[in-house]
Amino acid sequence: MNYIEITGGTKSQRAIADKVVSWYLKRVLPRVRTLDITVRLTNCLKNEGAYGYCLELDSHKEFDIEIDKTLRLFDFVSTLCHEMTHLKQYYRKEMIALDGGRIRWKKKVYNSNFKYENKPWEKEAFKVEAQLARDCFTDIL
Repeated sequence: MNYIEITGGTKSQRAIADKVVSWYLKRVLPRVRTLDITVRLTNCLKNEGAYGYCLELDSHKEFDIEIDKTLRLFDFVSTLCHEMTHLKQYYRKEMIALDGGRIRWKKKVYNSNFKYENKPWEKEAFKVEAQLARDCFTDIL
């Protein structure tokens, strides 16, 4: 059974985040039961130029996701779907963090100075986030 912990934010934000993460896992990774996911709802990530982060902590099974709690509802859900897509990429070993800030995406290695908007893992996450959010609203919200 996957373990999901949601911290920070309001009670309703934590409930929404839990529903979205559970929904995403059932939809995208339905057979996976070994994940340990912590979602932290924090303040002012936008000031850092980001709405969220996903970090792999341990061997493709433990993840820390951070989402800016000040986002409007659709953007909150969309950003969570975006970060869950990174979780999927890490879990399936499509994306692997290497030393020196390098990333291996599928079979190609990218340096840390590669432009954000050109990173293929970001392109995938941006491509699917809005549709996943709409589907999530249709299915559970």
